[in-house]
Amino acid sequence: MTRKRLALGALGGLAATVAWAAPARPPDGDELAHSLVAGWIEVLGGMETYGKLTSASFTLTTEMWDPESGRLRRARPRYVAIARLETGEAARVERWEGDDFIRHGFDGVAPWAVVNGAAAGPGDKDYDEARYVAGDVFYWIGLPFKLEDPGVFLHYDGRDDEGRHLVRVTFGEGVGDHSDTWFYAFEENRAMPVSIGYREEGRENVSRTYWEDIREVDGYVFAGRRVHVDAEGRVRKVLVTTDFVLNPDIDPAFFKGP
Repeated sequence: MTRKRLALGALGGLAATVAWAAPARPPDGDELAHSLVAGWIEVLGGMETYGKLTSASFTLTTEMWDPESGRLRRARPRYVAIARLETGEAARVERWEGDDFIRHGFDGVAPWAVVNGAAAGPGDKDYDEARYVAGDVFYWIGLPFKLEDPGVFLHYDGRDDEGRHLVRVTFGEGVGDHSDTWFYAFEENRAMPVSIGYREEGRENVSRTYWEDIREVDGYVFAGRRVHVDAEGRVRKVLVTTDFVLNPDIDPAFFKGP
């Protein structure tokens, strides 16, 4: 894996040629930042494309890599289901941690968690993380459309040393982890970003991720691999999305906790 993983132009070069659109809404950040995101959304068919997604199921596997040797250390699959319900955006995530089988999620109103068949509550890590995890799996499969959500703020930070436009994304209270900051880099006349940086709470350094294996299922486009690299550009983590099903018939009760 090298820096050639900038595979966001995989849609037949379309991303490189679509002009930027006007801001999709009155800007609460900078107008150019909204224009860049609007152009990205336009390439994927507009917000109508996101409207097609009412539910989805997929496997999200976290691969941990050793930057020194370039070898895969371990892989952990998570089995994800999401849906837009009348109560809001719901998610359910199942996984194994050693011998422990964990189910947790958000039903659109409240988080919940079950560990080895027993309900978990506040103070338990899997319960406390359930709301964030549910929002996270919805957010990443919903990009770039989720950047138009209320409480998501776009800011234009000028150009970097390579002349790329920089869009900084921050979040309001109650929207994911509002302490995180994301940085999207757009090349001139290219609708999709070429890389994404992020700074998590309590950290000063900016980590970076590149997308590759751009996939399309029934007209819905998403990244099959999100590759996270260290400061030297070496792979340390890859998030792999497989077995994606658009709009499976899922009973809303599936997202309810115990």
